[in-house]
Amino acid sequence: MIRQRLSHTLTSRSHDRGMGLGSDRSALRGGFTLIELLVVIAIIAILAAILFPVFAQARERARMTSCLSNVKQIGLAFMQYSQDYDEEYPDGGYGAPRNWEVNRNIDPYSSGLPSESTACLDGGGGYAGRTISGVPGPAFTGCRYGWEFYRLLMHVQLYPYTKSTQIWYCPSDKTRRADAKSMAHGAQSYQWFTNWVYNTNDPGLIAGFGGAAPFLENPSARVDIPSERTLLTEQGVFGWDGPDSTDASRIGNVNHAMGYNILYFDGHAKNRTYGKKRTTVPRSHWPPVT
Repeated sequence: MIRQRLSHTLTSRSHDRGMGLGSDRSALRGGFTLIELLVVIAIIAILAAILFPVFAQARERARMTSCLSNVKQIGLAFMQYSQDYDEEYPDGGYGAPRNWEVNRNIDPYSSGLPSESTACLDGGGGYAGRTISGVPGPAFTGCRYGWEFYRLLMHVQLYPYTKSTQIWYCPSDKTRRADAKSMAHGAQSYQWFTNWVYNTNDPGLIAGFGGAAPFLENPSARVDIPSERTLLTEQGVFGWDGPDSTDASRIGNVNHAMGYNILYFDGHAKNRTYGKKRTTVPRSHWPPVT
């Protein structure tokens, strides 16, 4: 009897040890080896390399769409203004119809914000030395070009229709931010572009092109071809900027990699891809771009 009990006890312990060893081996077989972990990490890295650019493009498309929405809202403000002022468009303090482009990078206030120049091409405006109730920023300088032009548009002439200054800022604009100082000085994202010196017939004399600039009517709701003529646009429009540029240092001088948004005189807006700057009205190409 004693021998039978001892034999049974030894058999049970041997069985338990076998079970324990089997469990340990099963646990080892259920883990990952170093090689397997490295393979998984490599696959994740490859997927990330493929998907991250796709996500970046999706984000940029969303920003470009938001920018286009801004331009459309500004266009609606122009339409409403023209209905109230006998089909005329605002002049940005110019004192006459502004039938020319207005550089968005000229700072007549020497504010310290990023700009290309503080020199004013069109001085002597009627707002010189004045302040306007409700308009933030310094006294007006009388400069009818650059930031002061846009400051009057966004805070005075179009504000009753937009009720916002945020819409003057493209989310893809790397040089402008919708902060209080930029808004107070008129440093914003968009470009008045009703005509330009390079809207000419080439080849010839004027800035590398030929003939006199074709006449484009003063800005109003009565212009010819309103659905084709540019009213407002953004960084990337100039022929020396973007993929159209022959200057490598200015290729990246754009808001969007896929084109630039345009507001037309009839109030509609759309994105224009690069490579077509000879086909816009006005044209904005640059030699030797074709």
